Amino acid sequence: MEKVNKMRRLLLTLLFFAAFMRVGWSQNASESPMAFSLKQAQDYALQNSPSVKNAKIDIEIAKKKIWETTAIGLPQVTSKLSYSYMITMSSILEQLNSFSSIGTNFGEIYGMLASLGVKTGDMYVLHKLDSIQKASAGASSETPATLDDMRWGLTYDITATQLIFSGAYLVGLQTTKVFKQMSEIGVEKSENDVNEQVSNAYFLVLIAQENRDILDSSYANTAKILEYIKSMNKEGFVEETDVDQLQITLSTLKNTLDMITRQVEVAKNLLKFQMGLALENNITLTDDLNSLISAADFVGLGASEFKVENNTDYLMMSTQEKLAGLNVKLQKSTFLPDMAVFFQHQENFNDKTISFTPPNLIGVGVTIPLFSSGMRLAKVSQAQLSLEKSKNVKEQVANGLKVSFSDTKSSFLSAYNKYLVLKQNVSLANKIYNKSLIKYKEGIIGSLELSTAQNQYLQAQSSYYASIIELTSTKSKLEKLIK
Repeated sequence: MEKVNKMRRLLLTLLFFAAFMRVGWSQNASESPMAFSLKQAQDYALQNSPSVKNAKIDIEIAKKKIWETTAIGLPQVTSKLSYSYMITMSSILEQLNSFSSIGTNFGEIYGMLASLGVKTGDMYVLHKLDSIQKASAGASSETPATLDDMRWGLTYDITATQLIFSGAYLVGLQTTKVFKQMSEIGVEKSENDVNEQVSNAYFLVLIAQENRDILDSSYANTAKILEYIKSMNKEGFVEETDVDQLQITLSTLKNTLDMITRQVEVAKNLLKFQMGLALENNITLTDDLNSLISAADFVGLGASEFKVENNTDYLMMSTQEKLAGLNVKLQKSTFLPDMAVFFQHQENFNDKTISFTPPNLIGVGVTIPLFSSGMRLAKVSQAQLSLEKSKNVKEQVANGLKVSFSDTKSSFLSAYNKYLVLKQNVSLANKIYNKSLIKYKEGIIGSLELSTAQNQYLQAQSSYYASIIELTSTKSKLEKLIK
């Protein structure tokens, strides 16, 4: 029995351990960081950035707007069911009803008027009264037509219309297509902006991480030297001021390292924000800073030319000019007539009442603008002036883009030359620091000279990373201009 209990406890322990490991594995899987290269981060942003999503939604809205405008020129069918009840009867209807009760033959009157050449449309009421009289005669003598039969009415109308000509409709179709072009340009502009923002944020994270690693290495080396100097001080080989000097250097490095570590998290959050990724997600970057810089064609980019007609901002202003031109057409179209045809069918469910509407109607409607006291001319003049403004703004934007390209290209070339110089300075400062470290260990130089060499190296490193930020930022801006 005791063996059975031991086996049972062992089995329960194994099951608990397996369940615990499964939970641990699932948690590790869910918390595993998402890896992104620069290209992958930009592609992810293009799919998930709210600004790009909204720009793509604008295209869908433009497509729906095109169909909405197109549908105006297609057949339109409406129907209406209406019920009415006359609380107070008209005296005319009472007199007509009294004529019907004394046997007035509206059919004979109708025939007589027709023989005299009276138009059929003018005799529609008599024809209707004759129909009512016949219906009453055909009914049972116990249920003759009364005034109460004529109090209520129930009709069903169905009307079909078709636009034949409208200047505003034709201009509207052209406007919606241009609006769709503007939305497409907006998507391209949003994508360029997102690529630039993600690239800048990606490099910020890489620079912060590399700077943190260098500071961490410097902090570890300085901590080792400090322990060595403390032991040497106890033996009386170095002064206590050397220990104090290194302690100050170590504290400064620790403070800077903590600050850079926090900056790494801030830079990652900025990158996730630009990508449209939830800030709770953990990410890791797979591209290396040096490999990205080495792969970039800085020389070719510096020799690039600028074509203003390919820039999205210029294309946007050109589209605005087209819309302003279409607005001029729209205002001029108000001088043209509008034409439409219609067909109407009405069913009257009370054949004992009088309806002045024929059951079937077909017609053509023409709206002709005659006189508006100069209002239409004023609107045309306003639209033409707005068009002139659009042309002036487009020209101003074109010149501004050319100036911006010249300035950005100059800044890019300066940043590139600065980067090359500071890259060499970092290498030299690192070389000086390593030699100073060796000399310090051999007792040739003091702690002050070592601190000076270390600070010089860290300052050169900081300037180097600042030049990379400036270089990559101007590179992204220049690439966005020439796209």
